[in-house]
Amino acid sequence: MRGKARLGRRGLLAAGLCPVLARADELGLATLAQARGIVFGTTLTRGQVEESGEMRRIAAADAAMIVPGLELKWAGHRPSPEGFDFQDADFMLRFAEERGQAVRGHALVWHEALPPWFARAPRDAAGMRALLERHIRTVAGRYAGRMQSWDVVNEPVEPWDRRADGLRDTPFLRALGPGYIDLAFHLAREADPAARLVLNEYGLELATPEQEARRVAVLALLRGMVRRGVPVQALGIQAHLGAAARGFEPSVLRDFIRAVAGLGLEVYVTELDVTDRGLPPDVAARDAAVARSYRAFLDAALAEPALRLVTLWGISDRYTWMNDSRFARREDGLPVRAHPYDDSFGRKPAWYAIAEAFRAAPMR
Repeated sequence: MRGKARLGRRGLLAAGLCPVLARADELGLATLAQARGIVFGTTLTRGQVEESGEMRRIAAADAAMIVPGLELKWAGHRPSPEGFDFQDADFMLRFAEERGQAVRGHALVWHEALPPWFARAPRDAAGMRALLERHIRTVAGRYAGRMQSWDVVNEPVEPWDRRADGLRDTPFLRALGPGYIDLAFHLAREADPAARLVLNEYGLELATPEQEARRVAVLALLRGMVRRGVPVQALGIQAHLGAAARGFEPSVLRDFIRAVAGLGLEVYVTELDVTDRGLPPDVAARDAAVARSYRAFLDAALAEPALRLVTLWGISDRYTWMNDSRFARREDGLPVRAHPYDDSFGRKPAWYAIAEAFRAAPMR
């Protein structure tokens, strides 16, 4: 463990964060965020909770909010077209609530993480509408009053599908047209009047032509929803970052957040992580680069008062999703070091980078 501590300090020095070590050690990330009026949390699964006492410890120490990573997706609780199985989701709600943590729901409508039977689901408008109505009313209604927010529609935009409106070609869109998004939000509001309702999207942070097209499409979608009186209250920016990626310009992200805020909406960072894909094998160099990416992104996002919530998409390298993703895993086969804690649950430079970003953030 001492060797890991020395490694962490070398990484901090390389990241330019060593002077903050003593101060950042004093408080958990949720406490530092709360002092600035920001909610901080992480995704977590039942498997992680039951397998690892260390995961339970760091989630309690650092998170004011839990996002069930699998249990509230369709594949996590829809074993059949007629049936729902909420055992795992109920477990995660109890786990969070017993510790005084808030919960985010992810996600009511998404074109991925669907159960196998969905391939045989109705594709006509009446059948798909009935399917969505039953799903949203049942799931959101079951947890009404217990969710801080719901990702109502996840990843609805894909400019490269070449539609004039920029929407992604999904089974929901093909059956119901663009109106499926409005429908989902209205159903969610009816089922849970208290939860904040969120449109969640990825690929919004870089100054690249592809991501600029996505930002334009997202803003157009949100403007239309606001104009039509759809009960959308926040945009979720997923923020799956790459430490070796080029094209991050703080002013681009800040301008986008301000444009969303100008519609009267809040902004959440909903799935923050940083892959070290493309970086050399040296651990200290990788950790330093990942820490710098967290800090640069958060400094820009948190400078905007509309940004009210930050959740990580993984808190320890022990359970990262990235090693199984062709987009995020390393080409050399080494384990990705993406998260604030390493695979032995020791704090990395990324933890201190996040801590200092919260310390430097303006008050909400």
